[in-house]
Amino acid sequence: MLSTYSTDSVGVPPNAVLLVSARTEDHDVLRGIFRGTRWELQGASTARGGLEMVRRHHREIAVVICEQSLPDGDWKLLLAEMDKTAVRSSLVVSSRLADERLWAEVLNLGAFDLLLGAPFEPEEVLRVTESAWLAWNRAALPSALQRIGPGPARSLTAPGALAPAAGHYI
Repeated sequence: MLSTYSTDSVGVPPNAVLLVSARTEDHDVLRGIFRGTRWELQGASTARGGLEMVRRHHREIAVVICEQSLPDGDWKLLLAEMDKTAVRSSLVVSSRLADERLWAEVLNLGAFDLLLGAPFEPEEVLRVTESAWLAWNRAALPSALQRIGPGPARSLTAPGALAPAAGHYI
């Protein structure tokens, strides 16, 4: 684990993005990209550390960005673990060198997207993260609706009905 991250925290903040990468520079660059945004970057430097974070905080981690291969495993280990959860985080695989075969494998096995690194393009990172979060949010919606609490349902076509706020889906 990187010293700036901890899997021992009591909880993970909302809008958490987990970066699993053995490259310290990836953590530094993404921390800089996410600084000043709504995203809170968490990190692990090994597949084992990433698996532990996913196991402990799968309800809070919306997006996982995982390096294609790690010294102790790869992104497929994380995907298999996330498939065991009721609402799975969106997995984005990062790679410095991606060919058509990797793109097809990533998408066919159920990861959300492939993100090219070295160097990471800030606009692309933020666009992919936002899209991955939206997919996670839509998947999590049924359980989130149950947590809102009781109340009458209103039709959007009814007189005086309000449109949902940004980020809420019907």
